[in-house]
Amino acid sequence: KDFFIFSDFGSGQYLELQEKLKNPFMILDHHLPQGIGNKEEKSQIEDIYKKTYRWHLNPYFYEFDGSSEISGSGMSYFFSKCLNEENLDLSIIALIGANGDIQNKGENKSFTGLNSIILEDAKKSNLIEIVNDINLSLIKPLNQALAYSSEINLPGLSGDKNKTLKFIKRLGILIEKSDGSIKALMDLNQEEKQKLTSALIEYVSIKSNIEPNEIINKLIINRYLLKNEKFGSDLHDINEFSNLLNACGRTNNASIGIAIAMGDKKNAYSQAQKKLEDYKKMLVKALSWIKEEGKIKESEYIQYFFGEDVIPENIIGTVSSMLIFNESEHIKKNKPIFGYAKRKDENVYKISARAHDSIIKRGVNLSEAIREALNLSDLDVLGGGHPPAAGTKVPINKIQEFLKNCNKIIGNQLN
Repeated sequence: KDFFIFSDFGSGQYLELQEKLKNPFMILDHHLPQGIGNKEEKSQIEDIYKKTYRWHLNPYFYEFDGSSEISGSGMSYFFSKCLNEENLDLSIIALIGANGDIQNKGENKSFTGLNSIILEDAKKSNLIEIVNDINLSLIKPLNQALAYSSEINLPGLSGDKNKTLKFIKRLGILIEKSDGSIKALMDLNQEEKQKLTSALIEYVSIKSNIEPNEIINKLIINRYLLKNEKFGSDLHDINEFSNLLNACGRTNNASIGIAIAMGDKKNAYSQAQKKLEDYKKMLVKALSWIKEEGKIKESEYIQYFFGEDVIPENIIGTVSSMLIFNESEHIKKNKPIFGYAKRKDENVYKISARAHDSIIKRGVNLSEAIREALNLSDLDVLGGGHPPAAGTKVPINKIQEFLKNCNKIIGNQLN
């Protein structure tokens, strides 16, 4: 019989897999196991471990947090390392996956927990270099990187690449190349980077009334560069590499992303760059539509939007993430956001929920909330994920009841 490996999936469905799948299988997942609302339910997690450990590998069994300390790719990496110690070269793929799951949440965007062990493997294998750098895209034109940064909010400048270009020029930085194109961050020398850093700290401090130390902590990050990749390419910085692979998946071209991860840096890479441009256009269109048409609706404790015929199911999660995690003035950070889009050929909505760190610290757990809301809505549907990011699918005729129950449960969590 064929042997199945469920990677980045399966823990939330292990009972159904155990009951219905006749083939032998293994689960390598980092999500909370089925029936578990949060990581504090240690005795229940231990019970699941005892029943399933022969074929089910999950970080929560060993008191590691799957939402921040290891991703699905990391779980697969440790499995591959057990098969063959020479698989250390796969450590960089695991880190790219962790970056894609926004798990570089330690100081200066460092990795923690099991991800830090994977990073040590990559360093020992001389595959990765860590540099202190400005928290901007390494390869985008600098004025665009500043204007559209999801990390740095510049009141009066953010969202306007012409204004950010003037801001840079006023610093005395020669921003244009000999061919007339705009330099990227990677083109600046150390002196120019220092000028830019000082100016950004001063500007944000004055405009946003934020202490310089707080700005520095967000502005200066660890950048992870892959030593065997071409300087300035989409594959050199693990953040750009992650964006490229994500674009392949979100545009239904997963095979191209897999080929790149396996080493195809020619044909697959050029195809992926085209998919990345397509993906960016989809996101810009989606975000502009939401903002211009005022599509965000609010309840007392949640906010939500319907993608209609503009935002398809394959990017509803990304759009929800960008709205809640990016520096957006028209989205409230004190309420989780629920995006939903109709699934193709099904009479259901795909739900993607996201919550900002500030309310996770106050007790919001979206994985738990979605499971409870499904139960209150009398829906026998699987759902869950992590405290800041979770999802499910809901019949079209049940969406309002489901959202009403989500609002009630989030209110209970906050209060």
